[in-house]
Amino acid sequence: MKNLKINLLSLATVAVFFSCSQNGTETLDPNQEPTESAKSVTVQTVIEGVKTHVKSDGSFNNPTNPESSITFDFGFDFVYPTTLTYNNGTEVVVNNITELAKVASTITTSNFIDGIAFPFTIKKNDNTNETISFETDFEATINSYDTDNDGIPNYTDTDDDNDGALDIKEDANQDGDATNDDADNDGIANYQDTDSDNDGQLDQDEDNDRDGDFTNDDSDNDGIPDYNDTDSDNDGINDGDDNDDDNDGNDDNHNGDDDDNGSGNDDGSGNSDSDNGNGDSDNDNDNDGNDDDNGSGNDDGSGNSDNDNGNGGSDNDGTGNK
Repeated sequence: MKNLKINLLSLATVAVFFSCSQNGTETLDPNQEPTESAKSVTVQTVIEGVKTHVKSDGSFNNPTNPESSITFDFGFDFVYPTTLTYNNGTEVVVNNITELAKVASTITTSNFIDGIAFPFTIKKNDNTNETISFETDFEATINSYDTDNDGIPNYTDTDDDNDGALDIKEDANQDGDATNDDADNDGIANYQDTDSDNDGQLDQDEDNDRDGDFTNDDSDNDGIPDYNDTDSDNDGINDGDDNDDDNDGNDDNHNGDDDDNGSGNDDGSGNSDSDNGNGDSDNDNDNDGNDDDNGSGNDDGSGNSDNDNGNGGSDNDGTGNK
């Protein structure tokens, strides 16, 4: 009888250990570092950020690149599985980006994620892995991701590529999320790409109407903004090689704003040495689009501007000399 009691006690002990192990209170792998859920303001920020890029049903605004819901703003994705904690103490194990989106889509002001099990591993945008052991590490990680290096982390920056257009203005398809707009399909969303159509011109230089907003220019009226269109005037010449992107007869560099400062006046910092701000650089009462820069002081209609201050009649005396 005594031996029977000892055997039963042993079996009970094994059963309790197995049960605890299955419930996660014991570590099955002795080499695995134990996790401990802790409050985290940073994970709350991340989940709220992800929510802005998914629909109410948990599907992605950018289905072709679902990871963008976290990588574009924060520069990493989790190495799954990751254990998150709700503000009521309930834990949820997230096994992939799809499950993370589902969790994010259901959070409310009264039911939200505010904890995570440390340590956890992330995969950064440069394909390197990093172990996050403390909240301070996590906070430093998201604050260090700054596409335009302007000192403002992407997740709080309203102009991630610092091209002068707000991120929301670069939402070309106007679906409320700029992460799925990538004109040149290079994997970089337009709002983080300084040359969105990869035509060799910076987006900010494709403001062909010179109103200070390049997102509203569509020179050939094809429904594609110039900064997303590699041939803005549909003349068969790539914008990077075209000297007159909007096909208005004026060289891009002499389109009423020769120094490209947006003011129409030359302040000495730009390209023109004789710009009077009205598209007639030599004040000969003929638009620069007709000036031929042939040194004669006369215009032959070739469409080239005489901007050299000495061989195109720049002093308007007809001699071709300054």
